[in-house]
Amino acid sequence: MRNVYLVAVAVTLLVSAAVVSAEPSMMGYSGLLMVPTTDTVNDGGYNVAISSSELSGWDDRAYLANFGLQDGLEAGIWWWHPEHGNKETLLNIKYRFESGTPGRASLALGVSDVTDEIDTAVYFVASKDVGQPIGTTIDGKPISRLTLHGGIGGGWIDDFFFGLEARLGDRLTLIAEHFNDDLSIGARLRLWRHVAVDAGYIGTENWSANLSYNYPLSTTGALQPVIGD
Repeated sequence: MRNVYLVAVAVTLLVSAAVVSAEPSMMGYSGLLMVPTTDTVNDGGYNVAISSSELSGWDDRAYLANFGLQDGLEAGIWWWHPEHGNKETLLNIKYRFESGTPGRASLALGVSDVTDEIDTAVYFVASKDVGQPIGTTIDGKPISRLTLHGGIGGGWIDDFFFGLEARLGDRLTLIAEHFNDDLSIGARLRLWRHVAVDAGYIGTENWSANLSYNYPLSTTGALQPVIGD
């Protein structure tokens, strides 16, 4: 826990400005590196990605896709191709039932591996912007420099998890998270328009990466944020 605290403090001191978006995690659902968030793909939107949990050899690959069925409701598919073991196709679904307002957290429920191919996980997650708003606004709503995420799960998602993202400009976000008893750190970089790349050190084992295409865009030219009405 001491290491988690030190990472959180360090990231907090570095925060600046950016725009939020619903981008796929390395586990399929929209989120950080591993941690699910309350972000969902907007109605009619989608994201697709390819990831590897062992970047040195591009092993343990996964192919991801999420679709916005309606505002707040996301469904996705995760094709997992491990270096050793059987290939699996997992289905995910997430519903954001509280969009959140300034000073209040957004809330979501999700199910990963709906058909229990490996081990179904049910999770609850809350996300909250903290700190002073930055100058950027989307649809008249301010974006905060730091967003905290926390929740609890059962099944393959083991008990309590949390993460934070700190924005350094409109392209770079730093990420720190604790998930399934592992501490991970990394970053998300928006390369251009729809395309983003994540890279991080997952737990104490491997460098991992995730390359994603995210649609649609907002009217500001940034990836469409998930902000409540």
